[in-house]
Amino acid sequence: MKKSIVKILVLLFIMGGFTAQGFAQPPDYSDRPPTKQQKDRVRKRIDTLKMCKLTQALDLDETTSAKIFPILNKYDKRKAEIHRDLREGMRNMRISLKENRTDQLKDILAAVEDNHRALQNINQEEWAELKKVLTVEQQAKLILFRKDFDREVHRLIADAKDRRTGRGGKFKGGRP
Repeated sequence: MKKSIVKILVLLFIMGGFTAQGFAQPPDYSDRPPTKQQKDRVRKRIDTLKMCKLTQALDLDETTSAKIFPILNKYDKRKAEIHRDLREGMRNMRISLKENRTDQLKDILAAVEDNHRALQNINQEEWAELKKVLTVEQQAKLILFRKDFDREVHRLIADAKDRRTGRGGKFKGGRP
């Protein structure tokens, strides 16, 4: 059963990578930042890969997979909204400091703090739900998986940015 889930997820991941649009457009290595459509496509591919690797790392059966993935998806969406608000707050903070608009900083800082608190609450809610579904061993594996997977994704993104900007790849420029 587990193998069939993994095969389906891998197939979906592969199919997502070979869309007609991917063949129709040459890669764009310009200095422009990626479009929202490009970011969404990459996010979907990362999410599919994450599901596949998570199924293997936690040794999930179909029943547990059917319970855990909706939980993860629900909280990932909520976290993404808060992270977007945090990025906007940080951008506003930089602008306010640069333009010496210190009168706005108090409100910006309060919003950033609220977002951090909301993120902590969401993480606690998510963990409480996951603990109901996963065994203790799977909980430990999930914590380790998340750390390793996030590190790998950040490394891949950094390498892709380096290739886009012509700075090389594979940890040049002081990255571990």
